[in-house]
Amino acid sequence: GGFSLSGTGLMAYRFGGTVQRQLVWFDRSGKTVGTIGAPDANNLTSPSLSPDGRRVAAFRTVQGNTDVWLLDATRNMRFTFDAGLDRWPIWSPDGSRIAFESNRKGHRDLYLKASNGAGNEELLLESTQEKVVGDWSRDGRFLAYNSLDPQTSWDIWMLPMDGERKPFV
Repeated sequence: GGFSLSGTGLMAYRFGGTVQRQLVWFDRSGKTVGTIGAPDANNLTSPSLSPDGRRVAAFRTVQGNTDVWLLDATRNMRFTFDAGLDRWPIWSPDGSRIAFESNRKGHRDLYLKASNGAGNEELLLESTQEKVVGDWSRDGRFLAYNSLDPQTSWDIWMLPMDGERKPFV
């Protein structure tokens, strides 16, 4: 726990240690129908459900390193292994790939990796502007993302996933 005292004598106190998060399935009426994995004390964040509904990609911080992990009914599997922050995963519509952002080169760039974990991450888009993955188009041809421009703030961009891959606003 931790505490803070004010000049008036009031004290704020936090009881307990780490916060545990758990992914929970609900039916349409709001009734809990199941869970994915055990309660997690590793800052489980930004769950993205696979198109077939069987796996979840999320990011977790384990031993000080933030990576994308894949979770299913029985296990948690580490998906990225870089020392940088690997975050905000999103599944391709066919479930074969996962896009995510990473600061491994000093700024937040977009990466892509096969969802079965095979092979290395592919650098999709690199620039000095900070970027965050948004979503895929339903046909898988475009990846939407946000990019922080010094003049216009956060803009929505589209990255074609074939051809020249030249992004547009």
